[in-house]
Amino acid sequence: MTSSTRWPDAALLGASGAMRTFVPPAMLAVRGRISGRAHHAVLAAAVGEMVHDKLPIARERVDVPSVGARVATGLFSGKAVAGPAGAVAGAAAAAVATFATYRARILVGRATGIADPWIGAAEDIVCVTAAAVATRQAAAAPGLGAAGALRATSPGRRWRSGSR
Repeated sequence: MTSSTRWPDAALLGASGAMRTFVPPAMLAVRGRISGRAHHAVLAAAVGEMVHDKLPIARERVDVPSVGARVATGLFSGKAVAGPAGAVAGAAAAAVATFATYRARILVGRATGIADPWIGAAEDIVCVTAAAVATRQAAAAPGLGAAGALRATSPGRRWRSGSR
């Protein structure tokens, strides 16, 4: 069930998407808000992203395509949690947190000397925990299809995979 009063949850979800792009939709899938093939796809994408992040070939999260993907994830996941207000909050939080978490990761590495993959693993824990907290009430709605997650804005409305 979405509610415009849940925009802080949407902002937290957007911030978690700033750390790992696919964690917000994956957490919605875990909570039963995304079903079918999309459910498995976003879970696989989230796990793949966490593994890829630790590799030296990973792109910087502040590259233009990466920022765009993170903002889009914040927008769509925020909308699924809190409707139009959540879309704005999720996208804005993702945009700001992308640069903040990028800088924080660099500073932690410099200050502690800890290898970047270990910092990334700690960041994964923070990211998943934030997404879990942000979606703690999301399980109240039935499973959504891939398109249904984007249309979930009306409180009390029931969703069926593939409806419309």
